[in-house]
Amino acid sequence: MGRRAFFVRMRFEDSDVRKITLGSIRNQGARNYQEDSFGFSSVNKKDIEKYGFTAMVADGMGGLSGGAQVSDYVVTSMLEMQKSRDISAPVHIHLSRALHTINNNVLLSGMKGGSTAAAVMCLPAGIHWCTVGDSRVYLFRDGNLTLLNEDSDYLNRLIDQVISDEMTYEEANENSKKDALAQYMGYKGGIEPDVNSKPLVPKKDDKILICSDGVYNALSEAELSRALASPADEAAEIIENIVISKAYSNQDNFTAVVLGFIR
Repeated sequence: MGRRAFFVRMRFEDSDVRKITLGSIRNQGARNYQEDSFGFSSVNKKDIEKYGFTAMVADGMGGLSGGAQVSDYVVTSMLEMQKSRDISAPVHIHLSRALHTINNNVLLSGMKGGSTAAAVMCLPAGIHWCTVGDSRVYLFRDGNLTLLNEDSDYLNRLIDQVISDEMTYEEANENSKKDALAQYMGYKGGIEPDVNSKPLVPKKDDKILICSDGVYNALSEAELSRALASPADEAAEIIENIVISKAYSNQDNFTAVVLGFIR
């Protein structure tokens, strides 16, 4: 379990936001081991001016040391690759390429297990995110909570078949694979990251929540919204306290990073 709170100064084009406040928590839950990882890029002023600022969450899979090793590698590698970004390439292309490279490296390394990936990169033009798996990125704006990414699970694929009249919703909901991940870091079948091509321009008092499934499976959107109405560091702590108060016997590891945008 851990909590960390600080801020970075950053100017955004077409926005009066001048500072990003940060909060984070990581808790083992009811598990005997911790597979979640999270991290931030350098908060040095010169590094932020040159490379921007990135925050990331990864939820390892595989049990014991396997998932933890992969999730830590995914976070560390993604943050390191920020400094090698080809600024001539669109940001969403860089993020997608970075995740493909990391996925290939995980496979080549022989590490056992896998991991989700959810990264948010803040640049003067706005906010970019990229995800693989079922860790999530939410926007909290004007009291409304919006899920920005799409889970990489089989249910979404099944819903596509429902929309195209290939099966009924009842059949999709009863499918035994609906909750399984369709892709993850370390997946041999290859990955297709969910990446936004148009940056999100932050507004004053916006919050971005990056979290593992241990958070959103335990808390309702109403509970998340109430927590995110507080400053970023307090919001992260409130999320942790609510999850703990529920005392679920099967509570998964849960990790949350909250970015708050202020003047």
